[in-house]
Amino acid sequence: CGQNSAKQKIDTGAVELNNRAMTLVQFIDSPDSSKKAISLLDEATSIDSTYFLGYFNKLMFYNQLKQFDKAILTVNKLIQLRPFAHDLYMTGGLLYERAGDTASSQKYFQKSLTICSNVLDTMSRKNRDYELLVSNKAVNLLMLGDTTQSDKIFKMLYDNQNDEELKKVVLSLMNKTKK
Repeated sequence: CGQNSAKQKIDTGAVELNNRAMTLVQFIDSPDSSKKAISLLDEATSIDSTYFLGYFNKLMFYNQLKQFDKAILTVNKLIQLRPFAHDLYMTGGLLYERAGDTASSQKYFQKSLTICSNVLDTMSRKNRDYELLVSNKAVNLLMLGDTTQSDKIFKMLYDNQNDEELKKVVLSLMNKTKK
C-alpha cells in the first residue's frame, strides 16, 4: 500500500529555479533571456535529475535558440524519464530533422507511431485524447513519407471535426509532404 503512494517528491529548490526561469518566457525572443533561463534550468535539473518539467522547459529554450544538439540531448533525457510518451519521440524526430539527421529522425517517428498505434488499438473513440493521438499518428506517417495513409487520417479528422478553427489546422496538413 505504502509503495504505490510513494510518488517522487520534487526538490523545492529545483521548482523555485524553474519558476524563475519561466518568468523569462515573455522575453524568449531575446537570446540572453533564453540563455539565462537555461542556466537556471540547468541548476534545477542538477539539483533534481528526475525533474521532468525542468527538462521540458529547457527544451523550449534550446529550440528557441536553435541549439538542436542540446535540444536533442534534452529530449532524450525526457524520453528516459517517460519512455512511453509518444509526443516526446515525435518531438525528437522533428529535432533530428531540423538538425539534418534524417536517419535518426525516422527512428523517432517510427517509435512514436508504434506507441500511438498501440494506444489507439485499445482506446475508445470517445476518449478525450483520441483525436490528438490520431492526429499525431498522421503526422508521424507524414514524416515517415506515407502520405497516402496520413492523408486518409487527416481527411477523416477533417470530416469529423465540428470546430472550424481545428478544421483549418487539419486542412493545412492535408496533401502535404515531409518538407
